[in-house]
Amino acid sequence: MTLKRSSSAKKGNLKKKPKLNTEETNDYTKSQTHDLEMIGSGDEQEFAQKPDKLKTAKKSNDLKLSKLTELNENSFNKTRKNIKLAEKLENNKGVKKPKSILRKKPKLDNTEEATDYTKSLTDDLEMIGSDDELELVHKPDKIKMAQKSNDLKLSKLNENINRGKMKLVEKPEKNVGTKKAKSLQNKSLSTDSENNLLKKTKGKSNSTNDIKATEKPNWKEFKKEKQELRIKRKQHKCKFYETVLKSKQLWEKVRRDDCPKENKDVLLNDLFKFSKPHLETMVYSHDTARIVQWMLKLGTPEIRSQVINELMKHVPKMLLSKYACLCVKNMLKQGDAEQRKIIINSLKGKFYALTIHSNAAKIMDLIYTTYATPEQQNNMMHELYGASSILCDSANILSFADVLKNSPNTKDIILAKTKDHIKKFVLKQKSSMQTTLVHNLIYEYVLYTGGKDCDELFASLKEFPIELFYTSKSGCLLAMYIIWSSTPKEKKSILKQIKTTSSTRDLATSEYGYLILLSLFDCVDDTVLIKKIIIPEIINNMDTIAIDEYGRRVILYLVAWRDSSYFHPQDIDLLKKGDLIKECKKDDDLRVKELINAVSDHFLQHIQENPKFWLSNGSVAMLLLGILKSGSGEKLKGAMTSVANYLVDPDNTVLEKDEKIAVYEHAGLHMVFRKIIGHDQILEKNNETTFSEILSAVINKDILKSWIKCNRACFLIVAMMESNVQLAIKTLKSLFGTDMMKLLQKQTFSGAKVLATKLKS
Repeated sequence: MTLKRSSSAKKGNLKKKPKLNTEETNDYTKSQTHDLEMIGSGDEQEFAQKPDKLKTAKKSNDLKLSKLTELNENSFNKTRKNIKLAEKLENNKGVKKPKSILRKKPKLDNTEEATDYTKSLTDDLEMIGSDDELELVHKPDKIKMAQKSNDLKLSKLNENINRGKMKLVEKPEKNVGTKKAKSLQNKSLSTDSENNLLKKTKGKSNSTNDIKATEKPNWKEFKKEKQELRIKRKQHKCKFYETVLKSKQLWEKVRRDDCPKENKDVLLNDLFKFSKPHLETMVYSHDTARIVQWMLKLGTPEIRSQVINELMKHVPKMLLSKYACLCVKNMLKQGDAEQRKIIINSLKGKFYALTIHSNAAKIMDLIYTTYATPEQQNNMMHELYGASSILCDSANILSFADVLKNSPNTKDIILAKTKDHIKKFVLKQKSSMQTTLVHNLIYEYVLYTGGKDCDELFASLKEFPIELFYTSKSGCLLAMYIIWSSTPKEKKSILKQIKTTSSTRDLATSEYGYLILLSLFDCVDDTVLIKKIIIPEIINNMDTIAIDEYGRRVILYLVAWRDSSYFHPQDIDLLKKGDLIKECKKDDDLRVKELINAVSDHFLQHIQENPKFWLSNGSVAMLLLGILKSGSGEKLKGAMTSVANYLVDPDNTVLEKDEKIAVYEHAGLHMVFRKIIGHDQILEKNNETTFSEILSAVINKDILKSWIKCNRACFLIVAMMESNVQLAIKTLKSLFGTDMMKLLQKQTFSGAKVLATKLKS
């Protein structure tokens, strides 16, 4: 008689059977029976609520029973082998039977009885814990007990399932706790097919009868209710909400361009009446602060003064607010000198705290640079030094050095306080470090100490972007000290920072920022890096930089390094301070030569292509002079030829005092041309083509006639005669025949007289 395998086992749903010995088999079958008992003894209401779970539980039980059957089949085969072995041992005479295999042989009539007996043993193997399978032969009562136990457990399981079905019919809608059901579900899901089944049934509702069609809501009423609720909340939050609402309505009318002036005055008076009791609170809100600013901007002098007088007491508190600080800015702009003085004096003793605050820092900088008197500026700086209590508003003390000189006993205390303040300002990079106040403080401290004990300070400042410093003179001077004291690696990082921010043009055209570029030209040995980062930006923005007053200094510093004819002696002395501090291995002359070679050809090419731009006014023409003096070779010859052709053309004019005059008649350009001709002697020594040779070659008799009639043009011819360029002198003398001399002698101005005497000599 053979055992049939379950359908699930045939299909291969089960995993590979584990290889177990007898003890492990018994333990495994016990655990399977225990699981069946647990399933059967669960809460029936869980099955009642979710019939799908009941089905999955049944499937799980079938799978477990099939596993148990397979294990029983394996144990049956093992028992059969042991019995055959025992029979062989009995038949062999003279051989001792091993005690560990068989103690007592049962009396069996035939083979069929033995087979039935062993089959009954394998059916209940899960309840047996013996080590030796053949001990079952001696304990038939134990087999019957295990069989009865299994029958009871299976009957209990069937009863629980039937109860669940009854509950499902009686109470289909009763809610039951889901935690136990989830745990049961996790235990029962053992295969992929069961998981997919649960996924399909997971989103479905328990009953279809509960789904009812919802009615379409009335959106107008819903929006109206929401709006009313919003208004109630605002009224609860703001006690003067109605006043604010009226003020906004009036403000919308006032700020329109098409509002008549007469109506504006009436509306502004009404607006001020409504908002006057609540001005102190209105400045702290975004929308109402705008109303106050418009009253200050458009209001009559009376309304402005009343608004300022109302808010004057609250200025220190207002400066800390994001929106109220903008009202303070308008108060300073629209108020008179007396009101400004009162506002600034109300901040006394709070300058340091306000300067370090992110919202107030910019307003404090505006006060210091624009509205404060010299006395008030002194008081502000004394507070930042930490010496206001010691000095007691001394008007004569202007700088940090004077402060320390005036108080020798407290010098160490003031230095320590100033250093502490600087550290705190450095931490506030975005707000405080952009102000002139802080730049002055740090620069004066560095200047007094001479850069000693400032290594830590410089190290932290080098990490900051260069844009933070060029907003003020003291900031730029501080940046120069940082560059001078930097190592080659740090200078390289500063240059890369300028490249990433594309700030070369801004620095070149800034009032003080150009000094930062000049200091970089002085102390960066790696000229190749400067050629890659700074020079291309200057060449690409040539027109913008050349027109600007400060931009011209950058170009002139490249082509005429520290030339006193272009730079003020104070600027040269300032730049020379860096020579004592900077760490450079390359010689200055070699560095200057490399930079000139990098830019000269580009500048000369630009002059050759666009001479009109370079001769548009005297300031740009001075830059032209510097470039031509530094040039050489064919590029220089081409540039000078282009300038000479533009000069002699009578159609080319320059505007001066709303009048169009000839290029050679312009005072500034005339001076530049004479200086270019004066440079011919140096060019001749260097075997270069001179400007006099080029200019004399392009002048013909018609041009000469027009030049003789002009005073400044005659002086240009005199300058060429005095240049000692023989080729030019010969060319000019050949043009002056008897007719030309008679025309020259008829002229009464001084230029003609000087030229006539030169030609005779």
